Amino acid sequence: MLSENPKNPISAPGFERIEFFRNGLTLAPEPDDRQPGFASLVLKTREISGFRGCTCPSYKKKTCRHILELTSIYKSFLDRSGGRQPYDLFETSPWAELARVLSQNDREKPGTVSAENVSQKETGFIRVLSSQNKEMLRYYSPGQDAILLLDRLGKLPGDGPGKLHGRFEALEHLARMTYTPYERALAEKGFDTNSTSFQKGFWHRLAYHGYHAHGDSGLVFNPSVDETTGEFNLIVQQLGGMDLLRLNVPRGLVKQILMALGDRLPTQNGMGIHPVPLKSIFKISATTELDLDIRPMVRMLQEDGEDYYLDREGLERFIYGNLVYVKELGVMAELERPEGPERRFKSPVRMTLKKAQVPGFLEENAREIKERKYLVDQAVRRIAIEKQFDRVEVGVEALERDWCWLDVRYGFGNQSISLAEVIQAKKEGRRYVSIPGGWVDCQAEAFGGLDFYLDRELDGAERVRLSRMDLLRLKGISGSPMKLTGDKERARLLKRLMELKPARPKPELHGLSSGLRGYQETGLNWLRFLAENSLGGLLCDDMGLGKTHQAMALMVSLLEDESDPGPMMVVCPTTVLSHWLNKITEHAPGLAAWVYHGAQRDLAEALNGRGVVLTSYGILRNDAEALSRVPWGLVVFDEIQHLKNPDTKSHQAARGLPAAQKIGLTGTPIENRLEELKAIFDLVLPGCLGADREFQDRYVKTANGDGAHRMRDQLRRLVSPFVLRRLKSSVLKELPPKIEDIRTCPLSEDQVKLYRDAVSGRGSQLAELVRRRDRSIPYMHIFALLNLLKQICCHPALVNGDWENHRQYESGKWDLFEELLEESLDSGQKIVVYSQYLDMIKIIESHLSDLGVGCTSLTGQSRNREAIIAEFNENPDCRVFVGSLKAGGVGIDLVAASVVIHYDRWWNAARENQATDRVHRIGQRRGVQIFKLVTAGTLEEKISAMIDKKRGLIESVVPEDDSGFLKGLDKEQIMELISWAGRPLPDPVSR
Repeated sequence: MLSENPKNPISAPGFERIEFFRNGLTLAPEPDDRQPGFASLVLKTREISGFRGCTCPSYKKKTCRHILELTSIYKSFLDRSGGRQPYDLFETSPWAELARVLSQNDREKPGTVSAENVSQKETGFIRVLSSQNKEMLRYYSPGQDAILLLDRLGKLPGDGPGKLHGRFEALEHLARMTYTPYERALAEKGFDTNSTSFQKGFWHRLAYHGYHAHGDSGLVFNPSVDETTGEFNLIVQQLGGMDLLRLNVPRGLVKQILMALGDRLPTQNGMGIHPVPLKSIFKISATTELDLDIRPMVRMLQEDGEDYYLDREGLERFIYGNLVYVKELGVMAELERPEGPERRFKSPVRMTLKKAQVPGFLEENAREIKERKYLVDQAVRRIAIEKQFDRVEVGVEALERDWCWLDVRYGFGNQSISLAEVIQAKKEGRRYVSIPGGWVDCQAEAFGGLDFYLDRELDGAERVRLSRMDLLRLKGISGSPMKLTGDKERARLLKRLMELKPARPKPELHGLSSGLRGYQETGLNWLRFLAENSLGGLLCDDMGLGKTHQAMALMVSLLEDESDPGPMMVVCPTTVLSHWLNKITEHAPGLAAWVYHGAQRDLAEALNGRGVVLTSYGILRNDAEALSRVPWGLVVFDEIQHLKNPDTKSHQAARGLPAAQKIGLTGTPIENRLEELKAIFDLVLPGCLGADREFQDRYVKTANGDGAHRMRDQLRRLVSPFVLRRLKSSVLKELPPKIEDIRTCPLSEDQVKLYRDAVSGRGSQLAELVRRRDRSIPYMHIFALLNLLKQICCHPALVNGDWENHRQYESGKWDLFEELLEESLDSGQKIVVYSQYLDMIKIIESHLSDLGVGCTSLTGQSRNREAIIAEFNENPDCRVFVGSLKAGGVGIDLVAASVVIHYDRWWNAARENQATDRVHRIGQRRGVQIFKLVTAGTLEEKISAMIDKKRGLIESVVPEDDSGFLKGLDKEQIMELISWAGRPLPDPVSR
């Protein structure tokens, strides 16, 4: 019990008889009182009315002595406390802080616990047990103090002389008297507030007793850990060293207890939280069986800077939430949370990973191991997960015409793995293959293209059977040089195959009347190599480098080098049929070309000539069944980009042609999208680029991601053996320069009105449809609007269908065209003008007629193409060639000109370049000036920017773009096209 202390309010004389709660006090009677009674005093507050009364008989007649005693003791307390209320002092005491911590998730109340007296040899104590019969505390303070504790808990038996007349009931009575109206209303319904629930709890009552009996000064809170069980105890002592009570603290509350007591803890026992935190870490060791032993550890940095490691399994009983008691050092330290992403091992359990599980663990935790977040043995650090090989070795076991048995090995330093092992692992769904010192990750990017070979025949774990295409494809995707081993003769033959060289030297071509340039000889040898190995390919030289000539040379070579190469066929656009016939007649008369076209066509008659059958894509589509019954030796698809859509009947007919070799000729293997390359590759070399889904996932979907450059580079290597592309700037040093000039012009007043009406009317309606998520994009209507806007930019007469009266309208682009035309004519040059609009061609023809300038024109409606072209090339008085981009952009030579004017831009650069190269090609002796006319502030500027952006796609995949382009745009790009091109229209020009 407290001794008299003038500075301690609760040691005031008589205060031991007082029970208090909130703003209420009650006085317990003396044991020898003949008229006992509980005097009560409740102070008035804003929510509670004041009250004063006593249970003795005298109070009904007058103010009893009990009330007077209570008032006197209360005033004495206030004098000592400086006016502070007893409950306010209790709530700021460490006793109350302990109660707040210990009552978390603890629903025990004085009525649910049990208390028992325990006698020992020298002393006794009260043991309090929970409703689950678990020891909560031991109370050592003897005598009257212990009886008061039992009384306040309601645990005093009977009414013996030690009974202090119901302190428990007095406190319960005070609680009810000091309820707020809200608390009383809830209590009547059987509910508590957080505050009343806490105040009814066991820990609050124990703390109240501790404060009332012992105060909050002169106490020592001494934490300790039972080193046998790991239990955490808090022992409360008086200054003299006598134990008052011992609390069993739940593990999850240890940290809060230590933080709540703060500087009240003794400094010498090490139970304050150590300033240097512990880190949870896993120790990873390799066993003799190459399994991994993963053991949870705890790392502590000591004052000398050295790391101290503890086995977590031995610490489990000393872990309290995120605190750990380090028995060896006698300190309590905080366990840090792991940094970075959540670890795979959430519970600190020792485990053993078998050999097959090791690579997956090392892969998944590679970053943590590298950053030393695990304690890893050097033997484990030396284990390698190989993802990138540094060499490819090929042992030739057998080499036949169509296939070969190879021992292909991928090297990693002084280790290697066979292609057969990788294929087998992939088949079985195994990601890792063991090698001495580590594993090979068969799902690594370096092995990604090998899924193509899963159905190939294996001979054990070493040999795999591959076709010639398989081998060249393997060389392309490997990205590393291939070292050939084994039999020297077979290795030499394989080396020629890998270098894309024909096995036999090129024969003298008697049936070719004109010679080949050096780069054309190279092209022929490459084509012969493909033929020897029954492979197809794409000849993608620039326009004007003689793809037709090289294809004819291949046909002559096959006829002269083989006794029966089989029938040959060229499929091309209808407009180019006469071009092929003329070229063969002039340069390779021995081929005996036969045009299979027209209503009177006869396939049997065409094949009897045993030469070359010339036909069109339209006939291919219409006569697909008949043509598919012919065992073709060679099929050449000229302008193969016409077959870029795999869903068309023409494409399907081309795929159905049985042929020993299929060759595609094009200057534009990719016009807009990578899928186009896949489609035409499926024609000439089926299966080389895998299934459509695989191609989409591997190359198309990664086009704009982080790995875009790497995957584009792999695709380039994959197709490179089967694609030959040369630029004119690289192989024709004697070809004169080509200068491109984009000329911009403003809109006229007539054009501005038409353009603004189109955009604000139809354009705004379409823009609203594009914005709506529940509607598909109306591509057809958008393309119609774009076409209208382009016509407005060309000339208002096109919109009004009034080309004969074009002089009545003003056009900024027409004014610019007149200037360029006049300047070019004055300098004595011939000019080629392209437009996609027939009425624009008619306007240009009419203007030239008015000027008295000789001209000729070529459109899809023209007949006698050869005569039209010859007229321009050979007649000095014919100064201007006017053509549509489709009809005049392929299959013709216009080298008499030295100026090209693109009156309106096409949707892609490839089409424009094809048309330009009708002029800038072999035979051209003068520099070529190209003018591209763009109307400023309109969609033409945006189209020009898109063309330049797409131009790089073909360069990245094949080293050295129609309305379909629209579906490659996102909604924002479409919105920009049908608006004001991103900025206001310029001021109109007027004459």
